[in-house]
Amino acid sequence: METIPEKARNPYAVSISLSIMRSQPRLQRLKNTHCVYVGPGVESWANYSHKAGVGSAIGGNKWERVVAHMEELYQYIPYVGANFVLGTDVDAGAEPFALTQAFMRRLPFVWPMVFIPVPYGGTPLYDSYRAEDRILKPMPFSFYYLPYLVVQLKHYSPLEYYEKMVDLYAVLTSTKMLVHRVWSTRQYRLKLFQAFRTVAMRTLLAKLRDMRDQLRGDRQLRAFHEGTVHTLPEYYRYLYKQKLGAYAELISEADMYPELA
Repeated sequence: METIPEKARNPYAVSISLSIMRSQPRLQRLKNTHCVYVGPGVESWANYSHKAGVGSAIGGNKWERVVAHMEELYQYIPYVGANFVLGTDVDAGAEPFALTQAFMRRLPFVWPMVFIPVPYGGTPLYDSYRAEDRILKPMPFSFYYLPYLVVQLKHYSPLEYYEKMVDLYAVLTSTKMLVHRVWSTRQYRLKLFQAFRTVAMRTLLAKLRDMRDQLRGDRQLRAFHEGTVHTLPEYYRYLYKQKLGAYAELISEADMYPELA
């Protein structure tokens, strides 16, 4: 990219570990080559600290160092993101969610993506959940994405977890946060993008709220997520048929269930 004349360089985005972007010369090279977005993974406040370039720091100590690093990134890159996975076995209690909300309020110009643990095959996460028999086996693979929980969490009941996720996404998509986000973003086109992305994310908030409400009122659904019922609840059957539309009649009962290696 550096061999291309400066005025001919196309804008680009990178997904990269925070630990790789610790030096100012590297950040300057990203800026000089017209990098417009970086999306590093913070992942967890209780783990992955070496990936974030903060040594063994966790909790509030990691939060302080990551915030300082993100502020530095923003001096070189016009649009910065951060990826989180909340609910893995290292998370417990309110702190992971509280620190993430505090992160969003402190750095409104950083776009946060907060994910649910998903045990994709061939990953250590899958191996761990599979070994402990914590994967909800009847869940079709089409539900292996946010906002659907396909595993039993170690430190959160399903209802508690969705309540915390709803609270977090309510902050992320709030009008107050949108105002701060737009105000703190420097480029006009990115201000519009921030607004569009915030409004679009409210669709996900609505799905999280629906999951929370279903868990509150449906005992069978709660029992399924708690691992005491092993048949796919009607709620997921309904959603599954909705996804397939006119093709639903082509999928048999056996085809609906995944085969886990």
